[in-house]
Amino acid sequence: MKAERFPVSGRRIILRAKPNGLPKAEDFACETAAVSEPGTGQILVRVDWLSIDGFMAGRLKDQANYAPGVGIGQTMQAFGVGRVVLSGTEHFTVGDYVYGPFGMCEWALMEASPEVKKLDPSLGPPRLHLGMLGISGWTAYVGLFNVGVVRPGETVLVSAAAGGVGAVAGQLAQIGGARAVGIVGSEEKVALATSKFGYAAAISRHDSDFSNRLSAACPNGIDVYFDNTGGAIYDNILDRMNIHGRIVVCGRMANAALADSRQDIGPRDHNDILVKRLRKQGFIVTDYSSDFDRITRTLAALRAEGRLVLPEDIAEGLPNAPGALVRLLRGENLGKQLVRIGTET
Repeated sequence: MKAERFPVSGRRIILRAKPNGLPKAEDFACETAAVSEPGTGQILVRVDWLSIDGFMAGRLKDQANYAPGVGIGQTMQAFGVGRVVLSGTEHFTVGDYVYGPFGMCEWALMEASPEVKKLDPSLGPPRLHLGMLGISGWTAYVGLFNVGVVRPGETVLVSAAAGGVGAVAGQLAQIGGARAVGIVGSEEKVALATSKFGYAAAISRHDSDFSNRLSAACPNGIDVYFDNTGGAIYDNILDRMNIHGRIVVCGRMANAALADSRQDIGPRDHNDILVKRLRKQGFIVTDYSSDFDRITRTLAALRAEGRLVLPEDIAEGLPNAPGALVRLLRGENLGKQLVRIGTET
């Protein structure tokens, strides 16, 4: 690998203005900044791929969240994969492929912390560690089996079922012996969910007969609802939940269009939760990081067997990363949304 001369400069995406509702590409800017040589305990990573995920919308709001948000002038947060170019620690070697919270940038100077993980190239191309073998796959697996405790024979309903997390969740539910039903954002995604991801049925949330179609798709009720959206979709499923059903709160894509998530006020649900003895639980996937290696190898084995697939929706070039985020939040992506900013495949 060619040695870099310092100082090096690289591009990054910064937040230029706090969005009022759905972010726009104009809320961000691409700028060039100097990159420092790593010191003791640090590594310098050449970032090749970025993951675009729903949680990023919450990092743009001025309200409490489970992690700090992005301030004006700061690098937009994102997970990525890349290669170590220089290392100031024995834990990483030049040439190692790594995953971590690098942000929307070409170069990332990182502390050698547990957040930065060395990848096993034998499991598949590095970019897969942002999708089915990484944050999307981990989230789907943890939500279904650790939080939802899905059992064979149950009905699992998944919203945003053709996205990175939803597509994997539907397949894993079926692999676990459950019947999976998906809610998606278009008729094109209905076809994708049933033909590519094996959902027993899928419904567009824009369908004028959505309520009746949902009832028809879940004739025996819903045992587990994997909620990626919240909002009006959530309001529609409560009276269809079975006794002792579980609601897995994974994401709140419906809130992305709101300036303040506290504006998300729908029907009161306490009666359904009480009478049906439902369990509603949110989760943050990083709370389960100690199990990520095992989950990754489980997912890699399923992929190798041809039982797990995840199409990739790829935007080319760092300047297009904000547009990719806007596209995801509008529900226009098909499969895992990625941004390629390097040369690795």
